Amino acid sequence: MRFLSRFFVGLSLTIASAFTLTVNAQSVPSMAEIGIELAKGQALPLSKQINFELVSSNAIKLAANLANWQGVTAEQVGDNRLSITLSPMPRFTKPVIERHSADSFVIDLSEASTKAFVASYQQEYAQAPFALENLKAFVDGYITYPSYIHGFNIASVVASQRSGDCTEYAVLTAALARSLGMSAKVIIGTVIVEQDDNVNAFGHAWTEIWHNDQWHIVDSALYRLEATQHFYLPGSELDNEGPGYGMGLINALVFMPEQLHSLRSMP
Repeated sequence: MRFLSRFFVGLSLTIASAFTLTVNAQSVPSMAEIGIELAKGQALPLSKQINFELVSSNAIKLAANLANWQGVTAEQVGDNRLSITLSPMPRFTKPVIERHSADSFVIDLSEASTKAFVASYQQEYAQAPFALENLKAFVDGYITYPSYIHGFNIASVVASQRSGDCTEYAVLTAALARSLGMSAKVIIGTVIVEQDDNVNAFGHAWTEIWHNDQWHIVDSALYRLEATQHFYLPGSELDNEGPGYGMGLINALVFMPEQLHSLRSMP
């Protein structure tokens, strides 16, 4: 876990103002980590599809929301428990809508710092064929000071400060994609990280980008993470990108799991 601290987030100070986050170069904020247990007798490595039991005080709402993604199924097994079967990168099944390409308060494309950030990408990749991987690589290199001291910053602030946690990576990646003419949205959820000798789960944020007629998970924050594999469990989209986006972030907490139990590989 010593190299994970730059990547994960307690879903920002905006969401978690009631919590105190403690972080240093060798740790992950305790708010960000979600308890996870392997099933009895389960060894590593995991397969490309896993199953686990998820504990959530809003299991019914979460199950309904997960129905919008292909590659994840949720079956209610108790009042606050779901049985989740998950592939590494579930795919959102609904089409784009207008706001996914819009200039908004959070994804503020028209601000000078955002435009300068996009121009620097275009200059660096002027001769390269387009690839979503290029967006991840550029945002990863552009944010030179990963930090948990911020709240949930809007794109122009991230572009100017070049600092932040996974929410800032996700917002800036969405701004870059939209500026290049693609639809993009910010997702708040959970990432399960498998390494050689352990598995951990964290609250996380990433970007989904519409490319070649389908949605793709694009996670700039984990671009250089050395892991065997990660599994993305979506929670909710940041669907309020206006000045009141903080309330949308607070509402996203209802989709965050409390614990993950009995994680096992599927055949």
